[in-house]
Amino acid sequence: MTGPDATAIVVTHNSARQIVATLTALRRTGLPVRLVDNASTDRTVELVRRHFPEVTVLPGAENVGFAVAVNRAAAGVRSPALLLVNPDCVVPPETARELVRTVLDRPDVGVAGPRLVDAHGRVAVSAHPFETLTTVLASRFGGVLVPVAVRRRLAGRRRRQAYDACLRGGPPTPVDWVSGACLAVRTDLFTAVGGLHEAYFLYYEDEELCLQVHRRGATVLYLPSVTACHTGGASSSDPGWIWPHLYRSMLLFFSRHRPRTRHAVRAAVLLRALVGIGLAGVRLALHPRAGVARLRAWTRVGRVALTRLPSGGKL
Repeated sequence: MTGPDATAIVVTHNSARQIVATLTALRRTGLPVRLVDNASTDRTVELVRRHFPEVTVLPGAENVGFAVAVNRAAAGVRSPALLLVNPDCVVPPETARELVRTVLDRPDVGVAGPRLVDAHGRVAVSAHPFETLTTVLASRFGGVLVPVAVRRRLAGRRRRQAYDACLRGGPPTPVDWVSGACLAVRTDLFTAVGGLHEAYFLYYEDEELCLQVHRRGATVLYLPSVTACHTGGASSSDPGWIWPHLYRSMLLFFSRHRPRTRHAVRAAVLLRALVGIGLAGVRLALHPRAGVARLRAWTRVGRVALTRLPSGGKL
């Protein structure tokens, strides 16, 4: 086959502060880049076109979400692999090469993800087992109230193995799913599973993708030996926008794949929202600006919990 081994896909939404570093690193890989912009208002598109004329820019008139935008970018791609990269993630050339080589040279592997670190070099846990009611309660709702040792025991063996692979390194490790901040996937497999599930506006589309990859007999591999820097917050740090999308996607995932426990998860989300609203009221008296933001965010999460999804999980 002629042409590049992979095409890099980036989705932006008001990402002007961080996109230059991301695209500069991708330029060093030599891979073609397709960038879909979800209706940015901070001149992201103008910035990219001015400084990265080699990038194919597909501007959108509205924010259609991450999954829809990735599928739009992937349509018609002829390279045998796709490299999905968040606009706040810097991927060194050696990392990109190893991820692409892994999914193309090993027929059993469908998706590969690197070790992720933040801007200070701290390792992020970016490889996970598929979520269950227990893991959601321990990780999403336990927080500082449940000691780390207890959370790890509740999480089970597969989560502990993924956690250790992230923090301790070692050889390539099969896992259930890896973070969509940076991953490589075979194009034919991506097409076979229908791309990213477009019912997820933001969050959980990576877990859904990896689940579908497993169902087609392929392995998801975490590579601790190669690293990408994921700073986070390229599109928004507003909890009133982020948190409702997170919990809506969580409920969708459980409605699709954990129907027996979806009502319990919904009840837990509602309880968490009510606790959050109460704490935000206290914070409002001490720090009005922060209190208003959290009160708005948890109120929206509560509304999400009260909006029922059908058993098929379609929005």
